[in-house]
Amino acid sequence: MKKWGFLLLALLILTLFSIYLFIPSKIVISNITFAEATINGEFRYINQEGQWEKWWHDSDGKAHIKGEPFTYNGSVFRLTKQINNVVGIEIEQDGKIWQSVILLFSLSTDSTGAHWRCEIPAGNSPIKRIMSYRNAVRIKSNMTGVMKNFSTFISNPQNIYGIHIYRTSTRDTAMLSARFKSQAYPITAELYSYFDKVEKAILKQKGKVTGFPMMNVRKMEDGSFETQVAIPTNHVLENDGKILFRRMVPGNFICTDVRGGTFTVNDAMNQLDLFISEYHKSRMANTFQSLVTNRINEPDTQKWITKIYIPVVE
Repeated sequence: MKKWGFLLLALLILTLFSIYLFIPSKIVISNITFAEATINGEFRYINQEGQWEKWWHDSDGKAHIKGEPFTYNGSVFRLTKQINNVVGIEIEQDGKIWQSVILLFSLSTDSTGAHWRCEIPAGNSPIKRIMSYRNAVRIKSNMTGVMKNFSTFISNPQNIYGIHIYRTSTRDTAMLSARFKSQAYPITAELYSYFDKVEKAILKQKGKVTGFPMMNVRKMEDGSFETQVAIPTNHVLENDGKILFRRMVPGNFICTDVRGGTFTVNDAMNQLDLFISEYHKSRMANTFQSLVTNRINEPDTQKWITKIYIPVVE
């Protein structure tokens, strides 16, 4: 009996020693994930709980229900602070709350890392340390799941900017162009009256229209608008009064296709501008729109299709 008692005591001492050796008084949970996104784009979607709605999924794949807590496998996550690519996240599990921090760091223009760190006091008693360790394992697993959802979402530029952005290039393109000013943003009838003038000038010189009408609208300092319209043609033509020959040199473009009216198109152009800025692209010329849909013949703005081009240096 003494022998078995001695063995049990030795086993107990060894167990206690192992608990205090392998489970420190402060358990540090650390998770690092990577995403193909700019650091500014990533920060915008993690520094506001309103943006979490777009990418949050629970462990069973169910999307978040607006107004409900952000939960993942039973853990609740809350945003507590955000500053300079750092966000604080409060984690609640089984009635206990811990604070954590996510630090975003840039690896390259289009590659970002996220380091999520949480510290859990383990307590002094062996039982508390074991329970704290089990909590830490579960929290780390949930943090990994949350960041996997986030990095997958953020690695798709269409999720960040709300539009499909692609690259294309053009060959040398001839066109006739005209400019006009207006006190308000040009209406459809006004635009197409100028498109008609340009097209007539092309046909008068035996030219051929080879593409959709194009335009660029620029707001002036006095609040008025200057609009340039153009129509591609098949060869070099002469100037015709205020209608001038222009040539678009070969180049690379950042593009998107938009379905909707002027507000939708302008919003897409703003998102393209943001994309250009965050990916550090250099513009070669002004943004222009290619009007695929004839807006005179189709009054429903929801059916308008517009291609937006920004010439860039790749």
